[in-house]
Amino acid sequence: MSFDPKAPEQEAGKAVLLPGVVGIRIRRLQSLFGSHWQGWFRPRGLAVTPVQGGVLLLIHRHPGISQIALARRLRIEAPTLIQSLGPLIKQKLVERIRSADDGRVYELRLTRAGFEAAALVEASIPEHEADLLRHLSIEERQTFLSLLDKAIAGAEAALEEQEKAE
Repeated sequence: MSFDPKAPEQEAGKAVLLPGVVGIRIRRLQSLFGSHWQGWFRPRGLAVTPVQGGVLLLIHRHPGISQIALARRLRIEAPTLIQSLGPLIKQKLVERIRSADDGRVYELRLTRAGFEAAALVEASIPEHEADLLRHLSIEERQTFLSLLDKAIAGAEAALEEQEKAE
């Protein structure tokens, strides 16, 4: 397939996204989810990103989780986690407390405002996602999630193999 600079950028009213290039579509979907998230939660008084919303939910479900354990659950590096935690701490939604068992470890807990924010996120996600995935039936959503999980597992395995080969 060759690139045609004169080809229309719109096809049947929808942006053409390089047929067969998965990464661009995934990134576009992520961008749309992020934009919708901001438009959904800011009017409700919550200024957090989707990742920060997930962090709030994980801390809510695992009070006292260490930063290291949280980074492992999210499968991200500690510095990346700190980028997401910083604003949550600054907004006084999360507090870092030195572990009584090991002073080198920080435990994460939600503040009262953090509990309220996590409750808002948890209660809003079904409607937020239904709005975004409105063109998918319930069965298609389940299939979509299953395929995403498989794709993520495959990508993680490929990355692990790549890191071992280096």
